[in-house]
Amino acid sequence: MDKLEYAVEAIRNCDLCYGKGYHGYANGEDFDMEDCECNPHGIIFDEDGSVLYHDELMFDELFISQEAY
Repeated sequence: MDKLEYAVEAIRNCDLCYGKGYHGYANGEDFDMEDCECNPHGIIFDEDGSVLYHDELMFDELFISQEAY
């Protein structure tokens, strides 16, 4: 598995956010979201579970040397 798969697996198995990667807060009028501690890179998932977004720092960190894996 590559590092992105490990990061996604950690999010999927998180008991704090139930595998969503974020926490949502609502007070009746406003809705706010923040990344869970299992998701330090800000990965965003589509409804089907595929990765929609990850920050550029993570992209460089994970994919710069794919041949080494």
